[in-house]
Amino acid sequence: MTDRFELHCEYVHCCGKKILELGEVETEKMAKEWIQEQTLKGKRPRLPKNDLIRTCPVIHCPAKLQIPRYDYRKKAV
Repeated sequence: MTDRFELHCEYVHCCGKKILELGEVETEKMAKEWIQEQTLKGKRPRLPKNDLIRTCPVIHCPAKLQIPRYDYRKKAV
């Protein structure tokens, strides 16, 4: 059985840290390539409507404009 790796991004907000699961890949090499691709794009993933960052009542909250940190971890089997 092969290892799988979960792909995720992480936001830091005044209410705490938010980790969004974005998928999974079969190899660590693919995970590293995905991180590099996401970082170079500079895009943010679409957040759920009820996410803390979207519902923050602070009008000029800098967290609303941040680019998340992308990462991966070995999936627990």
